[in-house]
Amino acid sequence: IDFLKHLPVILKSIILCLLIFGIARPISTIYLPMKDTKVMMLFDISISMEAEDISPNRLIAGKNAAIKFIKELPDGIQTGIALFSGNVKVLANPSFEKPNVINVLKGLELSKLEPGTAIGDAILSGIEAISANDNGNTGSMDNRILILVTDGEANIGTDPMFAAAQAKVKNITIQSIGIGNPTGTIIRGSILTRLDEYTLRQISSLTGGQYFNAQDLSDLREVYSRIKSTIKLVPQETEITFIPLLISFVLLSILQFLKWSKFRFA
Repeated sequence: IDFLKHLPVILKSIILCLLIFGIARPISTIYLPMKDTKVMMLFDISISMEAEDISPNRLIAGKNAAIKFIKELPDGIQTGIALFSGNVKVLANPSFEKPNVINVLKGLELSKLEPGTAIGDAILSGIEAISANDNGNTGSMDNRILILVTDGEANIGTDPMFAAAQAKVKNITIQSIGIGNPTGTIIRGSILTRLDEYTLRQISSLTGGQYFNAQDLSDLREVYSRIKSTIKLVPQETEITFIPLLISFVLLSILQFLKWSKFRFA
């Protein structure tokens, strides 16, 4: 009871301290992505993605891990996605609207798989999409990333190494993820599909990125976690005056409630 009698005075003292602290305009350091950071995902939808060496199959495992990756990216990063098989479809240019990319991934089904693997064409399309609105500023290799997700080898279209060279000119990093067994997998009873790890390593190395192999779902999640850690965050000072003011408002509300309640201490 004695404590309750003194509670209004205690609250008023705390509120006064918080208001003084707020008037001082406190600053806090937070870490945000580099300005204009863009991540463009290039996702393979060739027929070989139906292989079941990753449960339940490469396509479903790949899309679920990719959705988790996009959701966990720090705010302030522009994301986009292109799907490729024998041709390329840019379905979402890089923007701050994560749901655009997530919805594309959620819509992927085995019935949408197509023949062909145009890795080079996918990279060129990714370069065009991620470079849009650059106004001549090529940025740095820390803030523009193509994530190439594939389980095969290029068999149509532009030479992947030529495309990677164009990415390097534009200061764009390519992080490559190879899905499945490098020795190859039989699909549809007689079709052998192989993962061209050598080319994927060369593509990434040329642009300052890395190649990762994922042979199961846990590998995929670990790969995406490692790629996320490569996205450079920079310190930025921001004013946090709203925090003491918000706490003061809450305490004032409590104080007013006490005045109106049966206690009526003030």
